[in-house]
Amino acid sequence: MIIKYKSEQKRKRKKKLILFFTSILLILVCFFSLYFHLKTTLKVTEIVIIGNQHLSKEDIKALMKISENDLLLTTSTKDIYKKIKKSPWVKDVRVRKELTGKIIIQVFEAAPFAILFLSKKPYFVDNNGIILEEVLLDHSMFFLPIIREIDPLNNPDTYKEAITLASLIKEKKIMINYGHVEITGDNPDELTLKIDELLIKVGSGDYEQKFKRLEKVKSDIMQRYSAIEYIDLRFSDQVIVKPLKR
Repeated sequence: MIIKYKSEQKRKRKKKLILFFTSILLILVCFFSLYFHLKTTLKVTEIVIIGNQHLSKEDIKALMKISENDLLLTTSTKDIYKKIKKSPWVKDVRVRKELTGKIIIQVFEAAPFAILFLSKKPYFVDNNGIILEEVLLDHSMFFLPIIREIDPLNNPDTYKEAITLASLIKEKKIMINYGHVEITGDNPDELTLKIDELLIKVGSGDYEQKFKRLEKVKSDIMQRYSAIEYIDLRFSDQVIVKPLKR
């Protein structure tokens, strides 16, 4: 009697296991059937692009190399991310797919920070000094600092200092109301700031302290000198003024 009971229980457990694994198998078959069906039939119905200002939607779509009616599930968000990030204008991008067929692209663009002149050609650069693109200048662009003929490849130390100086001028609004701002120099120690017609020899480093010294004596300089050839801030605790000889 006991043996018969145990045998019956064993058969029940075996039957339950068979039913369980059969159910799992059916679920997997249904899942993969549905997946492969959607993979071959579900298409991109819409590409939504937000956050772009400089790059047009056509520019971004050209970078993506994805268009409507492409298969949605074989479209990789990682690949889209990598392709869009190749543009120097794009600081970051977020990509999301929806089962409705919609792909949503959120772009975070770099902002023009300064204008770099190389061989007399102007380029937009961002706040890290990365060249964005060559531009056709008009007068509306002259609110940006200009870095003139400092090559980031052949003269990286001077270029880095020029970007740091431009950042400080914009961040602290140092003498920003004076007008046209231009930065030149063959090496960091010769870094020179030109504001309209006023030349300021700045040199490298300690920019904030140097301009604080200048700010303290600025009114006295303007009262004392009718014309100035240059102001030199490169020497510790000094502001040297060379008058313009007429």
